[in-house]
Amino acid sequence: MQNTLKSEIEKILALPLTKREIEEYYRGNCKKGTLKIGLEYERVSLDSRTYEPAQYNFLSEIIRNFALMNNWELIVDSNIIIGAKDGFSSISLEPGGQFEISLEPKQNLDDVLENLNHYVRQLDKLGEFYNIMFLPYGINPKATYPDINIVKKKRYEIMADYLPKIGKLAPVMMRETAGVQVNFDYVSEDDAILKLKTAAYMSPFVTGFYANSPVRGDQLTKHKSFRALAWKYTGYDRCNLFYSNLINSRMGQGFEDYINAITNVPMLYIERNGRYIELEGKITFKDFMQRGYMNYSATLDDYLLHSSLTFPDVRLKNCIEIRNHDSQNILGALSVCALYKGILHNREAMGEIIDFLKPLRHEDLEILGLQSAKYGLNFMVDKLNMGAYDAARKIFEISRKYLPENERDYLDKALWLLQNKKCVADIILEKGISDAASLCEYLKTIS
Repeated sequence: MQNTLKSEIEKILALPLTKREIEEYYRGNCKKGTLKIGLEYERVSLDSRTYEPAQYNFLSEIIRNFALMNNWELIVDSNIIIGAKDGFSSISLEPGGQFEISLEPKQNLDDVLENLNHYVRQLDKLGEFYNIMFLPYGINPKATYPDINIVKKKRYEIMADYLPKIGKLAPVMMRETAGVQVNFDYVSEDDAILKLKTAAYMSPFVTGFYANSPVRGDQLTKHKSFRALAWKYTGYDRCNLFYSNLINSRMGQGFEDYINAITNVPMLYIERNGRYIELEGKITFKDFMQRGYMNYSATLDDYLLHSSLTFPDVRLKNCIEIRNHDSQNILGALSVCALYKGILHNREAMGEIIDFLKPLRHEDLEILGLQSAKYGLNFMVDKLNMGAYDAARKIFEISRKYLPENERDYLDKALWLLQNKKCVADIILEKGISDAASLCEYLKTIS
């Protein structure tokens, strides 16, 4: 009897993954009760004396000491330290040594701020000991990717080998850039898709306002957000807003539509018993589900891994991840949280955003995204019959209207800048900053 039961279980586990199972995963992550906000905050790691990239051995010591101070568990990959974690919070190294703080989701923005301040202060103090500074900026201002060593994490090595074959700026994205990501709960399938579409419609205007990477390679570039440009050219089939049908359709969209887009993306690798089986884009996940690969069949874990290796501006996982912002100083990062909280926590606000931006189609958003990378918000949006500064200001004003009164001041500086037709990068440019040393010295004063 026991052998028969075991055999039946093995047969069930061997069945190919279905879209219905993936849909159930997303449905299982619909939240009840209080909605929370998560923040993932990256900064560029530099030697504070030379502004060259920070060396891994110093970054690993910072992680080790931080873990000891907070009684956190170290995260190890391929026998090297890549981070530390405690419950829902973690610190980790991105491919080029950029330092990320991922916070436990909170309900109130003041709690997010307090939590972020606490960990930033600790890391900055540890950094001082090792002559390391963590720069709240969207791209490495001095070194470019040929001179930045990749962190020896197997995932990063696979990405570094494959992505440049499909995106000419993929090495820039991986080794140079740093951003702010905010995460929001969803309560239902309809709510998840509405939040995803709302944030997607906003993306070029928000990218333009938070543009904060005009200096790269120790000189001014022709882009206010070179980080955003790099992401545009990391791979059209896995970055930007590649789920065009989901955006362009006005009704009836659901988890299946998002899954269809994700499963049409070529695969990088799968994991089995600690082994990495590289697929190098040979098949899509849809192919893998239908026919398998070698002797392997698709599992839900494979789908979740594959989904994490797609990089749209707005991504659906166990929450809504919004990823299209250059790194900012602490209050700038909190204003990103505030902007989306005011809109995504209120169905009426989302309705106002969709109604305002509904003349735009997927192809418009992609073009506007390229313009925001180059110009910030200094361009016209013909289909809205207004400038991008005015469109962004309206978005921020809608958010402030729906935010709790005690959280509205998080958007005050942003609205002041927009009223004066400025984005974040414009402040850097107005000060005549055009090299890495001047930039770093300036950012020290506002961090």
